[in-house]
Amino acid sequence: MKEKEKYSINSLPVLLRNPKILLIGGGKVALQKIKVLLKNNIDFFVIAQEICSELKNYRFHYFEKKFEKEDAKNYNIIINATGSKEVNELIKEIKRERFVLLNTVDIPEECDFYFSSLLVYKNLKIAVSSNGASPTITQIVRNKIKEYLPSQLGSLSEKKLLQRERGIINPEETLKETLKLFGRVYLIGCGIGGVDMLTVKAYNLLQNGVDVVLYDHLVSEDILEIIPERVEKIYSGKCKGKHSMPQDEINRLMLDYASRGFRVGRLKNGDPYLFGRGAEEAIFLINNNIEIEIVPGLSSINTAPLCAGIPPTAREISSSVSVVTAHLKNCIFDSSWIDLLKRKNHTTIVLMGLTQTENIIKHAAEQGVDEDTPAAVISNAGRINQKVLTGTLKNLIELANNASSPAVIVFGDVVNFSKILPHFSTNKMYEDAKC
Repeated sequence: MKEKEKYSINSLPVLLRNPKILLIGGGKVALQKIKVLLKNNIDFFVIAQEICSELKNYRFHYFEKKFEKEDAKNYNIIINATGSKEVNELIKEIKRERFVLLNTVDIPEECDFYFSSLLVYKNLKIAVSSNGASPTITQIVRNKIKEYLPSQLGSLSEKKLLQRERGIINPEETLKETLKLFGRVYLIGCGIGGVDMLTVKAYNLLQNGVDVVLYDHLVSEDILEIIPERVEKIYSGKCKGKHSMPQDEINRLMLDYASRGFRVGRLKNGDPYLFGRGAEEAIFLINNNIEIEIVPGLSSINTAPLCAGIPPTAREISSSVSVVTAHLKNCIFDSSWIDLLKRKNHTTIVLMGLTQTENIIKHAAEQGVDEDTPAAVISNAGRINQKVLTGTLKNLIELANNASSPAVIVFGDVVNFSKILPHFSTNKMYEDAKC
């Protein structure tokens, strides 16, 4: 026999309805098979010379005795889990006399059928088989499939069975309901800069976990370049005064793609929940029964000061930190935080304040804030074109005029550390990458 023919097995996966099975053996090998049979509500009977103590924790019919040919007379499906040559010879005699399907555990060449690694979602069952070659492979593949499949499949399958029994069959509706279970949206924080600023989870999702991405205007080209070509990319950027895509349209796109079974990556600069629309989008998706997952990202709140050599807190200099936004919805200036600039030993970090510097100075003067309060404007933090400008509240407008968006403003005595502590630099990283 040729080597190829020796290991070639012709098989056909089938589903047996209400099988009646005889299982011979009462040890740990039998236990594995019994667990599967019980889980699937299969009618079976066990004959064994001795039932192990672990098996006695399960409820099933058995008889402790030595196996004889007569014991199999009412069964056409037999599982031999004894490892006994004597039992094996008796079963071979039975097979010569009448039709019997046999599974001899751990001896694939003597099996008429194999046990598959099963995924059970109520009346939906998924079987993985290697034709007896390797149970380990089938278990690994089964577990990987399980990671991908939605847990609600069983409930949907049960619902469809009940509908079918009532004569209700609607393939189009079933298609939509099933695909929607597979749809998912990831709200992914892309950090403040390039690929090196992504979390491992965000990186892995962008490489292998999404079918389509909607990305904001601050998401860097470096990050977009690591997304495979097969992934559809949709620009959904927003910046002050320029909303290229209305929020309602972004919501509709996420819902539409997820409802069709796609895995959607909603890419946001920084972190999805920090001064963005992440929470609004999450609530919208939840209200539309779309599964979502939030993937945190490095926010400019803490990374921008770090990149500029500014520690938000430092003993005896700053013992507290406030993070604020300079404008509210519809670009309305928010002055409620200005009084924080008068607090001693305090750091105030301002997002989206680059175009509001005149308002900041005006309201600060009205509230008696010291115009010599140290200030820093950090633009494009963590990127090749990062720029750090330091001064005071008095010359904040000048600092802002020499900076570009996106930018973070920092107020407080900790700004003075920027002259001492190292700044983040991508130059060294890129030099190392070329070597």
